[in-house]
Amino acid sequence: MSGMLHGLTTAWRVVRAEGMRAAVDRARDRLDERRERRRATAAPSGALGRASIVTVLGMPLSPRLGGVPTQLRNRLALESSHRPCATLFPDGAGWRLEHRHRGFVRALDAGRAGLVAAAAAAVREVGAAALHVEGLAGLPLEDLSQVAARGTRLILSLHDFSSFCRRPHLVERPRDRFCDYCQDLDRCQACLRQDFAVDPGFQARYRGQAAVLLRSAEAIVFPSGFLRDAHLDLVPGLDAARLRVIEPGTPQLADAGLGARPALARHVAWVGAVQVHKGAHVFEQVVKQLQAEGVPPRWTALGGGDAGLLARFRALPGVTVRGYWRAGALPTTLRDLGVDLALLPSIWPEAYGLALDECWRAGVPVVAFDHGAMAERVRRLGGGLLVPPAEGADGIARAVREAAGGTLAAVPAPGRLPDPAQAAAGHLELYRALGLLAASSA
Repeated sequence: MSGMLHGLTTAWRVVRAEGMRAAVDRARDRLDERRERRRATAAPSGALGRASIVTVLGMPLSPRLGGVPTQLRNRLALESSHRPCATLFPDGAGWRLEHRHRGFVRALDAGRAGLVAAAAAAVREVGAAALHVEGLAGLPLEDLSQVAARGTRLILSLHDFSSFCRRPHLVERPRDRFCDYCQDLDRCQACLRQDFAVDPGFQARYRGQAAVLLRSAEAIVFPSGFLRDAHLDLVPGLDAARLRVIEPGTPQLADAGLGARPALARHVAWVGAVQVHKGAHVFEQVVKQLQAEGVPPRWTALGGGDAGLLARFRALPGVTVRGYWRAGALPTTLRDLGVDLALLPSIWPEAYGLALDECWRAGVPVVAFDHGAMAERVRRLGGGLLVPPAEGADGIARAVREAAGGTLAAVPAPGRLPDPAQAAAGHLELYRALGLLAASSA
């Protein structure tokens, strides 16, 4: 009874913050997860199947949780046609080990041991030669260091700045601003203590431990050249020859034809998780400023997130809050709503930005700050307007004003955008180079 009451309370909270459509989409995604889980064949220990690599994730392999599990699922769906794929991830209070190959999924309850024991058991179960850790979020550095110290071959994928700070988005609290890769340990300590119980010296130990872990990896995969170069600057002793850039990309639409696009922005949308580090306060200021000026665009906020920030969005006159969308549905949602311009005003330098790809897939150009991987890709491919971060909301408002006046950028052609097939091919090439796959697995 208490579980049902909690579920109803949560559903009502989502409806109030994000709207009924978003609540329905969240429920549908959870139902799909349960169906998918039931479709997997339960296997006893010793009978799961063989795999040369165990991929370790610090969160469930669920697309509703965001970019990392979404892009990994997209990639493994293709990669598992060429090699058996074993994935270890948290499942309730324990771990789940899944084996995918050529459309078949087998699953094993991997128990409630800590990461070190769970990883060792997973390696034994499938006869793996290496672990591929997909992101550090949700995984204790101490445990990963122990895994590496035991001689397990290690590959790392880094999706943010988790190796530099416990706050992977590097937004300083309580000022809610990008910390600019802060090296002042006293300032770091004051920031972290806003939300975490950290003792003096924590940040120095954390960065030192992470640097040792990164140097021990046989290869490190980054989603962008920006993130690779940032880590070369921030982490001493990294071997550049071991670093690879493999863009995750997003799937092409079944209907790739975009049709005629408008010459000016009549409908502008916030796109992404509604969080401070994604620029929620910037969006609020931009809407207020342009509405006061009488600039004509319609406004929509697309994305779930912080309930308080969503309430502030909903209180803005003329702003429709659409909330959460189903994984992979952003391009069609943008098309269905007739969005002409997307705002991606992250105040930290994004490591990649899957939402940027999805906006481009829908034929929608973007406005973003001129930093991080999104700016790197807009400069390379076009498809947007870049604003100096120092200009803040005033600069974003200026860019929207220009777009509303008829200066919409052309988006890149679909064939120029990375996709999961290219990401899968890049990973297979890496594994073969490391001697983890036979040359025939192509």
